[in-house]
Order: sequence, then structure tokens, then C-alpha cells
Amino acid sequence: MLDVKQETRGGWCIVALSGRADATVSDSLETTLVAAVQANAKVAVDLSGLDYVSSAGLRSFLQAARAAQEAQGEFVICAPRASTKTVLEVSGMQHIIKIEEKLPC
Repeated sequence: MLDVKQETRGGWCIVALSGRADATVSDSLETTLVAAVQANAKVAVDLSGLDYVSSAGLRSFLQAARAAQEAQGEFVICAPRASTKTVLEVSGMQHIIKIEEKLPC
């Protein structure tokens, strides 16, 4: 199960995820993230509450990052837990998507 909360802070749309980003929620996660990117110039995804991310969840992040690039916006992943950060690094996401230790605002 994945819980998604959105708020605007300091010019950024913060999308906070908690729970599991896996194949069962990846389509709705992708839709939510792409919509956030289309509606906001700057989107930060807060992973501090995310327990698990699968390849399907990673694909959702990638699609949102591509949408941000097309819209000439900013998309950043922030505050991943150690286990999630390892998955991001092993998959090479840090070469495609900006990953920060803290939220930008």
C-alpha cells in the first residue's frame, strides 16, 4: 500500500510517499507524479516515508522525470531511506534523476 500526499512549499510541489511503491500501485503513482509535473514547474518527491520501491516504482519516477524534462521543469527525489537509496543507486537512477538528501525547501 502506498500513501501519497501533496503540498506546495517554497515554490515546490512536494509529493510525499509512504509505504510501498511496487507494481500494484505503479500506474496510479505514475499518473500522480506526471500530473504534478504538468501542473508545477518544480516537483520534489519526498521518499523519507517510503519502505520499498520495486522496478515498477522506479519506472514511475523515470516517467515523471521525462515529463519534467519535456516541460523544462525540475524533478528531484529527496530524502530516501538507506534501503531505498541503495535500490536507486544500484539501478543507476542517480545518473538520470537528481537525488538529494534533503527537501529543497
